[in-house]
Amino acid sequence: MEFYRDLFTSVGWFIPSHSTMGYINTIANEIKDSEDPNIEPFLKELYSSLNQAAMVTERYPVVPYICEYKDIIFESIEAHFLGLNYAAVTTLMPVVEGVGNKLVDEWGVDRKFSNGNNKGTMTLFSDLAEKCRKYVIDNDLGMVSEIVPALEAFEHYLKNNFYINSTKYTFDDKTNRHGILHGSFKDADYGVPMNFYKTVGAVEFLCFIISIKEPISFFAPAPTDKSYQLAAYYDSCKTNRLIRQKIFG
Repeated sequence: MEFYRDLFTSVGWFIPSHSTMGYINTIANEIKDSEDPNIEPFLKELYSSLNQAAMVTERYPVVPYICEYKDIIFESIEAHFLGLNYAAVTTLMPVVEGVGNKLVDEWGVDRKFSNGNNKGTMTLFSDLAEKCRKYVIDNDLGMVSEIVPALEAFEHYLKNNFYINSTKYTFDDKTNRHGILHGSFKDADYGVPMNFYKTVGAVEFLCFIISIKEPISFFAPAPTDKSYQLAAYYDSCKTNRLIRQKIFG
């Protein structure tokens, strides 16, 4: 898993939490074997209408803390399938910070340095990741050798991509919280599906972190009749997206 951790962080991402090892290996091969790896087609399949619908109907409403933002998440996912890329990511980004801060308090992360100064969000989330890793190791929870590198990759993503100074963000997609939410990035800078994939992936990984202590499955939920109906609606959104593109070019 250290191999996967290093590969995924090299393209500004992390090991996806709700995926099979086979699919993770497929993405890893694209990164390893290509001089200019393009993982977006793989993420499009990973965050497909069917998979997102199952998360919306079966997972997000029942996960502690995440459920408090379920309507916001629902609208973001709908916006994504409508092709509203700016709306999708700007709606979803605050959820990562909101849930993360709730987990900081639940896990007892100290919000101040020893000198009494307040810690920044990046430091708080790093401390949270460290507490999670220690908990997994101390309790011999699941596949420790797989979970710990995944947590390390997610921490690296938050520190070196999501929360880094926007002027230091090195990847073309510009999935950076500060640049987007502070208005440093303009139309031409972002607004691509990758912004949504990386951000919804972070929300899903928070579900994974919550499942470390809560009785929630580590695995993606199975589709249900309700989720199939929602997936069909998402597919209809794609049709409307094409109509919109014809109008606005």
